[in-house]
Amino acid sequence: MRRSMLAAGAVMVVAGLGIGASGAAAAGQALSGGGEGPAYAHGFWQVTAGKGYWFTCPALENTSSAPIEVIDVELIDPPAVWKTGPARAISLTDVGVLGLGAYDETFAQEPGMNKDYSTRPVRIAPGELSPIHYYLRAEPMTAPGAGHAEGCRFTYRSGHRVYVEDLEADFSLDPEDAY
Repeated sequence: MRRSMLAAGAVMVVAGLGIGASGAAAAGQALSGGGEGPAYAHGFWQVTAGKGYWFTCPALENTSSAPIEVIDVELIDPPAVWKTGPARAISLTDVGVLGLGAYDETFAQEPGMNKDYSTRPVRIAPGELSPIHYYLRAEPMTAPGAGHAEGCRFTYRSGHRVYVEDLEADFSLDPEDAY
């Protein structure tokens, strides 16, 4: 009897967080790509196996009427020949002008790139464009390591619910097809 009460209590706690018993989050609709739209794309021309390439996700705008907290981000459908992760959240106020990508060396050369806001949830007020931009790392494990990822998948919390939402982008590691 005590076990079933504990299990029922655990299900209630999980349901209260907005995550079903399966652990799946709800599909979100609060994010916009900050005006970039589905044509957001960039890539790297010279690709070397074992080198880290950092893609910048579209800028985040909270289009909902409630605050959100971004708690995770990852590449959508990267090729199997890419080792992915980690992510970094960088503030425009720390680095000034933000480019569309970076290399591992960029973090050593630009001190502002090392202040990582992804170690805690990033809050975005309703209707606001976030000054925090997310970089996602991809490292081709083999030469040439060419391929595409389809964008950025964000996990965020609004109230007591957790949501997952994809923002489209075309990220490329391909000398023949870089932007």
